[in-house]
Parts: sequence; C-alpha cells; structure tokens
Amino acid sequence: MYSDPNHKAGYRIVRTVDKTNVLVTLQDDIDSPAITVPGKITPPSSKGNNKASIILDLSKKGGPKNFIATSKDATHISFPDGNTWTKLGGVDGIYSDPNHPTGYRIVRATKGGKVYVTLRDDPKSDAVDVEGLKKVGSGYITIDFSPKGGPKDIMAVVKVDKLVFADGNTWTKL
Repeated sequence: MYSDPNHKAGYRIVRTVDKTNVLVTLQDDIDSPAITVPGKITPPSSKGNNKASIILDLSKKGGPKNFIATSKDATHISFPDGNTWTKLGGVDGIYSDPNHPTGYRIVRATKGGKVYVTLRDDPKSDAVDVEGLKKVGSGYITIDFSPKGGPKDIMAVVKVDKLVFADGNTWTKL
C-alpha cells in the first residue's frame, strides 16, 4: 500500500499477480470509487539498470494506456511527471483475515487519529467501509463494525504486521 501526494486522502495498492503482471487499485479519496488497473513489471536488468519498471494501463481512470513508473527498492514508485508514491508503514496496509480467507482488509489512519477500514469478505461481495480511532502512542485502535452488522467499538492491538483483536482474531499484513 502506497500514499500518493497528489491524492492525500486516497491510497494506491500494488499487488503482484505473477512474475510479470500486477494489479494496481487506486482510490483518490475516501468518497471516490476504487479503480483497479492492470500493469506489467520489468525487473532490473544486469546491464546497469538497477530499477524495475511498471507499465500501467490508466485508461480506466482517464489516463494513458502505457504509463511507465520505476522502482529501485519497492519503498517508492516514481513517475515521469515527478510524482512519487511512498510505501506506507505502521497500521496502514492490506491485511488478511482468517475468518474471510479470500477477502481482504484495507486499513488507513489519518494524522488526526481517524482510521478508515475497507472490508471485503470475498471477491464477489461488496466492500463495506467502517471507521475507527487510533489514539497516538496508545498501541491500539478501535473500530466500529456496526455498518457491517457487528459491534460498535472493538479494540485491536497494533503489533508489527498484525492487528490482534480482543476475541483472538488476528489480521496479518500482506
């Protein structure tokens, strides 16, 4: 999961499909639709090119069909227009939930302490957006699952690459 300085309230998710293909999900802000676009990866060459290339088809988003980005170490993805996506750390990221093995959870925290979580239980289900709070320095977040029919203020302890809930469920960062 990456941040894009041109879309500060949104996110960018880069998922590898295989050795040469990726899917990139783009959401510009919390109220805009998430759009998934295909891409091709070209690994760094042994002939002095130490950056991988990603060719994205942004036509679904109104952009060019063959937009080329580069990445040296996967912590940043740079574009020819000067934009650079930065890989997010901390609680921000994509998680797997053992209760929904074919789904995913996208967690984004704002500087103001709000937490936005997108829940997709399986590939055929609709995504459900829920919110929560993260108290700075507390080591935990609370999430309101009531829009999905669950309890209101569930606490999760933030650990390295995991969210551990009071009921024992653990989401693992992908």
